[in-house]
Amino acid sequence: GTPARVRTVVDLVRQEPDNLNRVVVVSAFGGVTDELIRGIDAAIAREGTHADTLAAIRRRHDEAVRTLVLPEEQQAVREELGHLFRDLGELMDGIYLLRDCTPRTRDAVIGLGERASAPIVAAAFRAEGVPSEAVDARQLIRTDDAFGEANVDFDATRSLIRERLLPGTGSVRVVTGFIASTPEGVQTTLGRSGSDYTATIVAGALDAERVVIWTDVDGVLSADPRLVPAAFTLPHLSYREAGEMAYFGAKVLHPRTMRPLLDAAIPLEIKNTMNPTAAGTRIHAESVPSAGAVKAVTAIRGISLVMVEGAGMVGVPGISGRTFGSLATAGVNVLLISQASSEQSICIGVRAEDGPRAVAALEQSFALEILRRDVQRIGLEPGCAVVSVVGDQMRMQPGIAGRMFSTLGYANINVRAIAQGASETNISAVVADSDAQRAIRALHESFARSFERGHVFLLGAGVVGRAFLELLERHGPVLSETRHLNLKLVGVATSKRVLMDAEGLDPAAVLDQLQGGDAMDLDRVVRALTESHLERLILVDATASAEIAGRYAELLEAGIAVVTPNKRANTGELEYYDRLHRTAARRGVPFLYETTVGAGLPVISTLRDLVASGDQVLRIEGVLSGTLAFVLGQVSAGMPFSRAVSLAREQGFTEPDPRDDLGGQDVARKILTLARVAGWKLSAKDVEVESLVPDGLEGGTVEAFLDQLSRHDAAWEGRSNLQFVAEASPAGARVGVREVGTHSPFSSLQGTDNMVVFTTDLYGERPLVIQGAGAGPGVTSAGMMADVVRAAAAMR
Repeated sequence: GTPARVRTVVDLVRQEPDNLNRVVVVSAFGGVTDELIRGIDAAIAREGTHADTLAAIRRRHDEAVRTLVLPEEQQAVREELGHLFRDLGELMDGIYLLRDCTPRTRDAVIGLGERASAPIVAAAFRAEGVPSEAVDARQLIRTDDAFGEANVDFDATRSLIRERLLPGTGSVRVVTGFIASTPEGVQTTLGRSGSDYTATIVAGALDAERVVIWTDVDGVLSADPRLVPAAFTLPHLSYREAGEMAYFGAKVLHPRTMRPLLDAAIPLEIKNTMNPTAAGTRIHAESVPSAGAVKAVTAIRGISLVMVEGAGMVGVPGISGRTFGSLATAGVNVLLISQASSEQSICIGVRAEDGPRAVAALEQSFALEILRRDVQRIGLEPGCAVVSVVGDQMRMQPGIAGRMFSTLGYANINVRAIAQGASETNISAVVADSDAQRAIRALHESFARSFERGHVFLLGAGVVGRAFLELLERHGPVLSETRHLNLKLVGVATSKRVLMDAEGLDPAAVLDQLQGGDAMDLDRVVRALTESHLERLILVDATASAEIAGRYAELLEAGIAVVTPNKRANTGELEYYDRLHRTAARRGVPFLYETTVGAGLPVISTLRDLVASGDQVLRIEGVLSGTLAFVLGQVSAGMPFSRAVSLAREQGFTEPDPRDDLGGQDVARKILTLARVAGWKLSAKDVEVESLVPDGLEGGTVEAFLDQLSRHDAAWEGRSNLQFVAEASPAGARVGVREVGTHSPFSSLQGTDNMVVFTTDLYGERPLVIQGAGAGPGVTSAGMMADVVRAAAAMR
């Protein structure tokens, strides 16, 4: 890119042992080839700017000569470059006059950058005291006349290279990359990444000890960093793995680059000129085991699918041969093949620009079959991409394909075609091009990083919602390290504002950022979630909203998991309850609500296990309100009822309006939820509720209620051992105050603890008891987090 970079090249080569013969293959200066291509286009269009382009390129090389070359050598180097640029000017003027550029002429023009850089780099070595000579690769590499991407005659090339470069002279030979020539001496080029190819051609002919490709990245990455910011450098690859990656989109290597190295098993290293101390990637003949079976995830964008379909193709020999023969004749490169076992369809992946040509060739080849309706359709589906997972260790490992397609499924990505090679080093899937980035990110997270990613959207930022955000910030890194689960917060909404970012939000800063979010609109939020196509998307509803609960079925149908302490959905109409659970089961999407009953206590999960095991649940009893347990505990100890309620409110145990607790409806919803989990078809009308709100005090302000509550203290005097107990059986349910004897498990409760007692066939004489803190934002948020982790695991 600059003279300073050329000096870096000299420094890097000087660090190699002096006893080795060193051959340096150079590309054009950065951007020169692209400028030459633009100059060709300008000349064809007669824009009149091609001469200015050439002049700018020449000035750049003159400046490099002035900076890098010894004064006594500058004149000779300038004369050599002068001949090059005069020839180039004549070629460009010819293109301008003819308004045409043949492939042969194009190769002659775009190879000038390498021809100009090699003499300068060789002179830069000499300026630093290193003997060096420039070598024109047209004297070394013989090809056919397939201009643009010529095919190498390796036998002739090997002889020429060994004759010219062996034995070593002790000097550094600087070889022009990218260019070659026909036996007649006509210049050709080797195609994309041609300089890398030149290096491996030379290395293979010389039986080199190793090849190092110095580039601008730290090595071969596990994915394209433009698509996957979390991509990392792979320390080792086999030739097969590197070849698969190169073919399927890895930009560092061209598929042909390694071909000359295979016979002699010459190792290839990829290193970074800007970070020379980085280990880079070393490519060997054999695979080096790694932590996972899949090493990398790649993609080819801009693909079209060509489909040949017809019932008349079944059992007819030669259909595939004719298909691929006609495509070869038309010059269409086939990237992927998939054929149905019924033989009624063949699916072929080609470059998007080749799609119409491929269809035309096949229609011509199968004209008679189309007329007879043996072939019903030759179709073209544009706008596709091929995503692939690559790794030698995939061979003979069951479950890799299943995991790949499960990952894509949970990312809501439709797979249109599938292909796997016999070597089992690569599994490929065709998806919509618009889905390619999400597909690559999801597969990279799952395979290359061995992580499971979950996207979390939080509805509600009250006390419990804030506690959940704090826990996510604190516990997220722990889950990443211990469970390889990467939970990404992608949105937060309150009743007023909503903020959503698919790239992720910081749980510590999101509430401040929320102030600048959009106005809350539940319809828009649900639509954004269902259309987001984020894999493993989990809605965490930390509200008590019946309106939000009414949208759960829609979210579950879209493949979005729901985790919630909101009791409304499970205690509404029985038909809606059944619909939610049917949808969750049919779509394979978790609907988890452990915290609706016992906050962090494993009440619902335990009950589910009892039912799943075949045990018959006979009765459920519970103290399910920490608030009422506290109030009645104080009354049992002799405190007036009104004072106990005020104390509970002062300590933050009640809702803002204590009547929401005293009315018993919250406990009624909890026991109804448990009854339904047990399989009992109960409705809200089947639950008898005893309210602790005195008659006449149901309305009015909270302050007026508390002022008048003392008038009713006498009704509680002398009562002891009180608990607010919920009980349910298949016949119905009741919640209300009960005096418990010393024989009852509830007699041991203290403070705000909850307790649930399951009496079953197996737990008859000694019921199963669950006890612990059943309220508070800390334990509730912890229970929600546990459900989120379960949901992410279930969606693996």
